[in-house]
Amino acid sequence: MRKQGFLHFRSTMSFDGEAVNESLVYRTSEFVIRWVFFALMVTATEVGFRLGRKFEDRAPESIHSQIFTVEAAILGILALLLGFTMSMAVSRFETRKLLVLQEADAIGTSSLRAQLLPAPAGPEISSLLRQYVNLRVQYGAAGYDLARIEELNRQTGRLQTEIWTRAVAYAQQDPNPVKVGLLLQSLNEAVDAGEARWMAFQNHVPDSVIYVNATVSLLSALLVGYSFGVNGRRNIFSMFVLSVSVTLVLAVIIDLDRPRSGYIRGSQQPMVDLLERR
Repeated sequence: MRKQGFLHFRSTMSFDGEAVNESLVYRTSEFVIRWVFFALMVTATEVGFRLGRKFEDRAPESIHSQIFTVEAAILGILALLLGFTMSMAVSRFETRKLLVLQEADAIGTSSLRAQLLPAPAGPEISSLLRQYVNLRVQYGAAGYDLARIEELNRQTGRLQTEIWTRAVAYAQQDPNPVKVGLLLQSLNEAVDAGEARWMAFQNHVPDSVIYVNATVSLLSALLVGYSFGVNGRRNIFSMFVLSVSVTLVLAVIIDLDRPRSGYIRGSQQPMVDLLERR
């Protein structure tokens, strides 16, 4: 429980725009990603079909079963990759939600412990904590407005320092510092949770994993199309379903991994409830 913890948090939360939003996957609109990848999947199946038709007459019957075996294998690999990547994205999503709850609990505990302190220290710290909760709610709803996030981080750091300074000043005057010691402990937990929450926003599924999923998906579509071509018949419905299904799964993975701009966002309800109770 040190004042350095607050100062460290302030410096950690300072950033430039590129540090928050540096990869191509997270700079590109989800709408664009979905439709471009769907178009690539459809194109891959069509290219595969035309290649298959080209070699249809030269492919012996025994080759057909081999193609089916390889097709099943690569689709199985794709399923494992998508499942593994989805698990990574969901795990990060759940971690961000849990950190919101932990931070709200720590701030709420600090507020309750501040009420144990006599005036003027207790009411002043309680008032500052109410302002702090309001800032944290705004922080969670700021999206990718980098200027707004930076301003909120600056105000948060100022409040952290002020709250800590007042608590330490009272501790130095109180001959029995147990109550204020408990307050300092919960304040430190709130800061730690806030810092962990900030880092969780930067913890994405690695781009290389997304690219591998996309590459294997396109190869699978190419092979499925090739299989149809070798058999001499195009199954448009199956090709469409494959393209849509894989595109939707990848879109959900990317959306889960965009905590500030996606359609699926972690709930800020613990912070909102805390703000309404204060």
